[in-house]
Amino acid sequence: MLLSQQHRETYFSEMPASFGSGAQLTPARRVETTPKVGQPPHRGVAREAVTLSVDGVEQVLEVVRQKRRLGGQLDYRSRHVLHPAVIRAAKLRKRLGAAPGLLSPIPRKPRHWSPVYYRRLVDELVATERVLRGMLGDTIRALERRRGRLHGRWPR
Repeated sequence: MLLSQQHRETYFSEMPASFGSGAQLTPARRVETTPKVGQPPHRGVAREAVTLSVDGVEQVLEVVRQKRRLGGQLDYRSRHVLHPAVIRAAKLRKRLGAAPGLLSPIPRKPRHWSPVYYRRLVDELVATERVLRGMLGDTIRALERRRGRLHGRWPR
């Protein structure tokens, strides 16, 4: 369809800003792109004092730098504190409507649930808690050995 010049001007109006034009958004700040403070070269422990001004009051902050294994890389706490079996058992117990304790009773199957589904969840919970029981047993045996070495007694 060919529009005359007269119709083109009235039919297609100039938009004040087309898609994609206008103010440019600033990129999101990510850990990888955040400026980092370089560490000064040192051997062993290095100490320095930094003076900061907080609400007009000068605060002296002492910085102690030490060599760290793996270069002092940050890591997530959950990778070292929470075992995946603990998390899985808690999720299964919540889905079943059971109390969060390790040896707390499991409620009866809800009426609207399939017996196969309920049995599968309970079996998975039993297997997960069996892993946790083994981990706790290992921890208790290690503590008893350590106590025996500390107090001159060896475990039976």
